[in-house]
Amino acid sequence: MYQIKTISASLTCLLIVLTSSPSYSFDWTSSNVQVLYGSDFEFGDKDRTTVTVEHANGWKYGQNFFFVDVAEHNDIGTEVYAEVYSYLSLNKITGSKLSLGPINDISLLAGINISNKPENDHFKAYLAGLSFDLANKYFDYLQLDIAAYKSDDVRHKYGLQVTPVWSYPFEIGSAKFKFRGFTDFRTANTSNAGNFHILAQPQVLLDIGDLSGIKSDTVFIGTEYSYWHNKFGVKDVEESVVQAMLIGFF
Repeated sequence: MYQIKTISASLTCLLIVLTSSPSYSFDWTSSNVQVLYGSDFEFGDKDRTTVTVEHANGWKYGQNFFFVDVAEHNDIGTEVYAEVYSYLSLNKITGSKLSLGPINDISLLAGINISNKPENDHFKAYLAGLSFDLANKYFDYLQLDIAAYKSDDVRHKYGLQVTPVWSYPFEIGSAKFKFRGFTDFRTANTSNAGNFHILAQPQVLLDIGDLSGIKSDTVFIGTEYSYWHNKFGVKDVEESVVQAMLIGFF
């Protein structure tokens, strides 16, 4: 319980600092809260409700991003999981417009994944690498991260994580949608179980804020499909979950 409170308090402070501190000057910010519900999860409760807080911002030399997942489990209690990333843009640092084919910018990235993970007391993983900005007129954002990955659970081994991230807006009649999400590809040496694994979480979202006439790009409803091949690196553990989803931006 102490560790849950510590992680929650730390992440709350981080959110307050990144979104409201006058000492920071941002080019842009985007925050949202998500509520998801799905069934057929592997390991632990089959049915699960997850609340996610997500925040991103751009500043003078790059951008920052983090999300926090909170889920209640019958067997292990409250689980808090978070990922935090910071990017340093070569274009912004040099003041130049460096590009190569579809690559608009290259950033240095550093990240940390952390969880109270009650059954094992804690979990931490560290990432460092490069991020490629591939955004074009069709996408809100499109990037590819390639990073070295080191988990505290796996001693003396470094793996590789490759992550495409995207948001693609489209319309059907008068209805506006977004197709967004990410996919993590991790090499076998990123987990104790020792198997290559893939986590994909694409979302299809309907802009109900626009349909209702309230405000576009503020409230969405839709689904997230979560697919995990070799979950946690455990061979032949396949997780396939469709989750109902409500998301509000502020």
